Amino acid sequence: STLCPQWPYCRKHCSYCNFNKYVVPAVDEAAVRACLVQEARTLLRLSQVQSVTSVFFGGGTPSLASPGTIAAVLEAVAGAAHLPAGAEVTLEANPTSASPARLAGFRAAGINRLSIGVQVRVALPGPTPLLVVPCVPTAILLPPQSLDDTELQLLGREHTAAEAREAVEAARGLFPGRPSIDLLFGLPGQSQDTWAQGLAAALGLCDDHISLYQLTLERGTALAAQVSGGTLPAPPQDLLADMYQTARAMLVAAGFRHYEVSNFARK
Repeated sequence: STLCPQWPYCRKHCSYCNFNKYVVPAVDEAAVRACLVQEARTLLRLSQVQSVTSVFFGGGTPSLASPGTIAAVLEAVAGAAHLPAGAEVTLEANPTSASPARLAGFRAAGINRLSIGVQVRVALPGPTPLLVVPCVPTAILLPPQSLDDTELQLLGREHTAAEAREAVEAARGLFPGRPSIDLLFGLPGQSQDTWAQGLAAALGLCDDHISLYQLTLERGTALAAQVSGGTLPAPPQDLLADMYQTARAMLVAAGFRHYEVSNFARK
């Protein structure tokens, strides 16, 4: 089984995101840590799971939690079920909370795969901080969403393209062969050429695992309001299909295996 602890806090609201998350002046981390630990123990007991083969820390922005909180949750998991030495333990991280020193702390806490939000789109929505789901192949994400500053501003991301590159490079040094990035396509005003250029830049930055997500204009988000109000254009459906097929062809040609609708892995 896979355990998915959720850290539901972010520093800001991204313009496209409707996930269950909270932006607050300060987080009582000791209280949240205690809740996450208790939730892990309770869910594992009620589900009668005997072995946890992977743990995925999502959010929110789980890299805002301290390495000590991550270590405490993993210790609780290992105390309530069998957590093999080779279990995959993934943390989603935003570039602005992914300094080399902080990433090293997460590695020491037990993280062995990193998902960096060049733009984050893999977190699990919903009010429950933890989920237990059947074991499935997972990937590490570094969500830059884009490596273009104009697109990042449109998405409401707090990091720059340069910060995203620095975070991915640091992750590759600390987690060799393990980092992944996700990219959004179908942004208002985005062309097929700019999408292909951005993907080529991403391939030069991180060649281990890439996730592609078509932008969904979620009701209640700032970006959806701008599109519905006519401030921003809605991308044509045929263009979205062409973007996906272009990306798939580029990644397969670069040696990636297309193992799931949105996910591509070289190893």
